[in-house]
Amino acid sequence: ILLVHDVFPENLAAAKILKKDHFLFKILKSLFDRIYASADEVIVIGKDMKELVHQKTHQSNNITVVQNWIDSSDIGTEPKTNNRILQELNWLDSETTIFQFFGNIGRVQGVENILHAIQKMKYAHLAKFIFIGDGAYVARLKEQIQSLGSQNILYYGSLDQKEKTTGLNACDVALITLADGMLGLGVPSKSYFSMAADKPLLAIMDSESEVADMINTHHIGWVVPPNNEEALAKQLDEIVLAKHCYAFNSSREVLNEFYSEKVAMSKILNIIRKFT
Repeated sequence: ILLVHDVFPENLAAAKILKKDHFLFKILKSLFDRIYASADEVIVIGKDMKELVHQKTHQSNNITVVQNWIDSSDIGTEPKTNNRILQELNWLDSETTIFQFFGNIGRVQGVENILHAIQKMKYAHLAKFIFIGDGAYVARLKEQIQSLGSQNILYYGSLDQKEKTTGLNACDVALITLADGMLGLGVPSKSYFSMAADKPLLAIMDSESEVADMINTHHIGWVVPPNNEEALAKQLDEIVLAKHCYAFNSSREVLNEFYSEKVAMSKILNIIRKFT
């Protein structure tokens, strides 16, 4: 049984680490395709990933989707007015909407697209953006924020694991990204953490991605295509003008019902029983 969280070597190409026409990529692709095809059962974490693995193995009857899960009891919810970070920043103005990017700030997160979209917003003065986390793109992110010179865009830094609840609750809307070209290659687990904090999700990714499908199926947020600054700016403006009236389902309740450890373990046990 093979559990796939990232699809190699295609994810290396998407991250611009290795070009698809490079001889090493071709060698790795041949190797990993054989590994995936040799498994009796393949578990993937998204429907889009299942389609990609199917293309690599030319098999579909032994590929099962078991979405990621987290323990929601590890993350609490709290009112914005009680949030230490927002109090520290004096970001408690009820007229503004706070958007948050939380987690790994890497090459394939599409952070630059967010910054460009902010510049195209009509109502950017009614929005604030906070980036919390660490990663390969942080240095560049800090440079870009400084060049924009806006008091409404902030890189806060990274947080200790014990402060996850505080960090995840420091917003109104969680930004979840998957850069163009990443469809099927990975599922951003940060979406489940923001759901545990009961935040609506703004997914900036392909509409056929696992997270986008989850958002549309359970009505817990919005989906905007990647690398479309105008569409993202328009959606950000619409969210700001809604003034916190979103009428979505509780993302935390959706998480507990459909993406809990109990649900995932039941699926995995059913797979194991096939071989016992």
